[in-house]
Amino acid sequence: MTERAVNLIGGSLEPSTGAEIPVTSPWTGETIGAVGAGDAAAVDRAVAAARAALPGWAALASTRRARILVRLAGLIEANADELASVISRDNGKTLGDARAELERAREHLEAAATAPALLAGEHVVDVVSGIDATLVREPIGVAAIVAPFNFPIMTGLIYWSWALACGNTVVIKPSEQTPYGGAALGRLFGEAGFPDGVVNVVQGGRAVVEALCDHPDVASVSLVGSSATAAAVYARASAAGKRAQAAGGARNPLVALPDADPDVVASAVTTSSFGMSGQRCLSSSILVTVGSQPALISSVEALARATTVASAPDAAGSPPMISRAAVDAVADVLTKAGDDVLVDGRSAEGPGFVIGPSVVRATVDSPLLTEEIFGPILFVVEVPTLDDAIAFTNASPFGNAASIYTADGAAARAFTSRADVGNIGVNVGVAAPTAQVGFGGRRRSFLGTIHSQGRTAVDFFTDLKSVSARWVG
Repeated sequence: MTERAVNLIGGSLEPSTGAEIPVTSPWTGETIGAVGAGDAAAVDRAVAAARAALPGWAALASTRRARILVRLAGLIEANADELASVISRDNGKTLGDARAELERAREHLEAAATAPALLAGEHVVDVVSGIDATLVREPIGVAAIVAPFNFPIMTGLIYWSWALACGNTVVIKPSEQTPYGGAALGRLFGEAGFPDGVVNVVQGGRAVVEALCDHPDVASVSLVGSSATAAAVYARASAAGKRAQAAGGARNPLVALPDADPDVVASAVTTSSFGMSGQRCLSSSILVTVGSQPALISSVEALARATTVASAPDAAGSPPMISRAAVDAVADVLTKAGDDVLVDGRSAEGPGFVIGPSVVRATVDSPLLTEEIFGPILFVVEVPTLDDAIAFTNASPFGNAASIYTADGAAARAFTSRADVGNIGVNVGVAAPTAQVGFGGRRRSFLGTIHSQGRTAVDFFTDLKSVSARWVG
């Protein structure tokens, strides 16, 4: 083992606790370090540190909290090369994708720094004669954030940046598959100006998540993971009386109408599906053609075959997957698809966890379309009409995102209003909301009542207090 991932508790870095979990490099398949599985004692200490820091942080002017977030954004920019290298080593994404993740992280910090404008309450003078009514927002307390492997820094940051901006303190649990990005970022919190205990990082696996869900001093739990994990965490945290928001898996369709340029659509859907080896919750993993579109399918197949597997972090192409188990899961799907495989990525070669882009023909009732598949595999489905495409989208057990490509404004409007998903793209291959806009998700793709980002994040991370006052004297 070359390096054991660290915790950040009360401002101090310390080795992660518990039995060692090996951390492997997606680029080579070799062990590069270890992370402790974690335990309730480490969680107790982190939550206690966050609880102790809460009064001072909540009392700090919201504009001063915002300035600290902006300083952290600047430090991420100044340390981008080092952080990108850590992300790439941990996660297996290319350096280009890692730098793009950091750029989005900065955007989210800058968006969260606008929270002071959204924290304003309401005041009514003489709501009844002689009585004023005031509605104020207050932080909810200690917020737990469980981050995924695919965006080791950005995705958790989407939640904890807003939690901090609203005056809460946080305990962050990075993925045990990518522990070093969170640890590297943890070293910058003090430099940015966060007081000790405001931000804590506890490494580990399931035991840490369960301890956070159960801990009486944790007010909320935010998680991004598989649908099964999201359901389990949402149920456990809710049963413990906590606010919970749990983003799960996805199978996002991209609908192509006959009037769309086939080359534009092919480029958009393959970039979306095969970028980062399909390990993004907003990847378009199902191409739905309205009517027969052989030119589009041919172009998709050609682009899939032309997409190389990235051989090194600074190379172009589809990078390795996070683990051997992830590769095996995609290979198993291709085996099940049999003769419907149009482009087979199992022949790709490389020293790490490699599988190439694949394209599979399917019918609307294929059970493979309802499985949670996270990898560089694009399914192609043909339906007769736009109504059928919308019905297919709405029948999915997932409801994260969907896109449509068309030059017909009426068709785009119909899809936008009738598609039952949380994030819609119109002539956009990845329907990712900007940092200022709420992030949607429905059915198995999201459990909770309040989403992340923007005003919805402020709603989640604050509680309302109503004050009725009669002034005398």
